[in-house]
Amino acid sequence: MLEENKEIIVSKTELKKDSKKIQDFGRKISQLTIKNIEKFKFSSITHDAIIDLKNLKSNSAKKRQVQYVGKLLRETDLTHAFLTMKHLKVSSQKEIQKNHTIEKWRDKLLSSAESTTEFFDEYPNIDRQSVRQVIKNAQKEKKEEKPSKHSRQLFKLIKAIVG
Repeated sequence: MLEENKEIIVSKTELKKDSKKIQDFGRKISQLTIKNIEKFKFSSITHDAIIDLKNLKSNSAKKRQVQYVGKLLRETDLTHAFLTMKHLKVSSQKEIQKNHTIEKWRDKLLSSAESTTEFFDEYPNIDRQSVRQVIKNAQKEKKEEKPSKHSRQLFKLIKAIVG
């Protein structure tokens, strides 16, 4: 049998599509907070280019900078970067889910008295009097249609309890 050395030919269109995907990935990274950008552990040149992209206001300058960031990212191994981005998405989703749970508890506590005992059963080691006081103040605030100061305070209190 004769084996031939086959070269994989990649079309120019595919190269452009890959380049566009990497540029979009660079744009997504630049939209993160500086603290999260530092988690990627890029070279200093790439890191500075991403920070510069984050700080630009002009659309045409952003477009050029995105192309430059894409060029720098194509020259690096992005395996760690993709894993870091995935980890950030998962942790963000967990935080959102946690906040939804806290909001549900807040709405339950403000709507019915039975939910207060349910909350105390689920979280027994808390200061019940302070929780009841904040709930009472938030309900009063809701009836009088005032700004939701105590409702926010209740949210923070539940967040500290649920952890």
